[in-house]
Parts: sequence; structure tokens; C-alpha cells
Amino acid sequence: MKKKLLFGMAGLVMALGLQPAAEAMQWNTIRPGSTFRSFNLRVAAPEACERACFNDRYCRSWTYVKPYTLYGSQPRCLLKSAVPPARRDRCCVTGVKPPRYRY
Repeated sequence: MKKKLLFGMAGLVMALGLQPAAEAMQWNTIRPGSTFRSFNLRVAAPEACERACFNDRYCRSWTYVKPYTLYGSQPRCLLKSAVPPARRDRCCVTGVKPPRYRY
């Protein structure tokens, strides 16, 4: 029964064209360095930055900067060409793109 449910969910994800999330988001963490692209986000949601990383062939990791922290009132997304070491910081949320999604 569990296998049927698991395969059914996988089929649903594929049919809807959904991408599985990257490795778990690391809250209150920053990855300084290796930024190749940086931009403000229209929404204050780390998922928007994660999605931008998934859609960029050069992105290996990302950092979402919360509003009213490092870059003023706007939320900001930093796409990284490498996976710099993580450091605890309440300003940010970070994540790493799994190798299977790199092209």
C-alpha cells in the first residue's frame, strides 16, 4: 500500500510539472561569497529565491536576505556559483541546489 501511494505521488508531481524542493532550507543562515547575481524580490518569501536558483543553470546555492536586514526594506535574492560555507545569521535563509538539478 505504501509503495502504491509513493508511486502515485511521484506520478502526480511529474504530471503537474512540479519541482521537488532543494535540500531543506537553512533558516537563520547565510553563505557569504560566490554571488554572481543579486536582485530584489517582489515578495518576502525564500521560496522565490530558491525557485530562481532552480531556473538558473549557473546557480549552485542561494541566499534569501530578509527585509529590513542587510539591504534595507526590500527582500533580496543572492544566487551563488558555488556552495560557500554556511554561517549562522538571523538576516537570511539559504539553500543548496541538489546535483541532480544542475545542468
